[in-house]
Amino acid sequence: MAVGKRRPVAGLIAVFVVVVLVIVGVRAWQLIAPALGWTSPVIDTVPPELPAGLERAPLAILHFSKTSGFRHREAIPAARASVEAVAKRNGWAVFATENAAVFSDELLARFDVVFGNNITGDNWTAEQKAAFIRWAEAGGGFVGVHGAAGTRYRYWNWYTDVLLGGGRFIGHPVSPQFREARVNVEDGDHPTMSHFGASFLHTDEWYSFEASPRAAGSHVLATLDESTYEPGEDLAMGDDHAIIWIACPGRGRSFYSALGHPAATYQKPEHERMLEAALAWAGRTGGSCP
Repeated sequence: MAVGKRRPVAGLIAVFVVVVLVIVGVRAWQLIAPALGWTSPVIDTVPPELPAGLERAPLAILHFSKTSGFRHREAIPAARASVEAVAKRNGWAVFATENAAVFSDELLARFDVVFGNNITGDNWTAEQKAAFIRWAEAGGGFVGVHGAAGTRYRYWNWYTDVLLGGGRFIGHPVSPQFREARVNVEDGDHPTMSHFGASFLHTDEWYSFEASPRAAGSHVLATLDESTYEPGEDLAMGDDHAIIWIACPGRGRSFYSALGHPAATYQKPEHERMLEAALAWAGRTGGSCP
């Protein structure tokens, strides 16, 4: 009798294990497939309705957080809260959307800066991409954080090579994923870096790139000291591991920081001050574009 009773129990355990594995597998697919470009992006064709009064604000920010690739679920709301806090202090206007149909000549003209909040994947149609290019190269500003480099060049060369100034993302350490490292400030005179000092320690998921954006003409603001976190042979960039930089697409301005996978990053006063200065700089209220 004891053996007979154990068999149904063993069967139930086996079924439970299979169900759990299926659930885990589905969840893993939902996370990994978009990041690898194995899913079709959602196409937006009907633009959102913009609020009145954007033109009256000292700075109008388009907060864009659409993800067709990996989604930073904790970082995106944290970054949005930080930007909205900065805007409130300065009397700036922020319109947040994940609808890429906002990228039209008519609607982009109402904004000074696009804040790319961990945007990943292929988010735009050909027409929307063309409008974004025209707007940015005619004098628009862009500020991107962390996953904003995840819109890889296989989707859109202009985005990585011109707007991001050569930021071709290749990967990050996995085990452990988050590591403390030293960030060395190269241009302490730039308004986005002036409050950091010569260097600072920070814990993050550290991105590596095919090459330093310096080679593409970008102005590097800060580099990563690889000796303080050991990226591994495949991800090592050497002494010129750029981690924060600016670029000048046409008559526009672009700022990118690879910091910001942990949500806690956006709660740091020094990081929020950097974003505040970056938005002001990209919106042409301070500093110059090299």
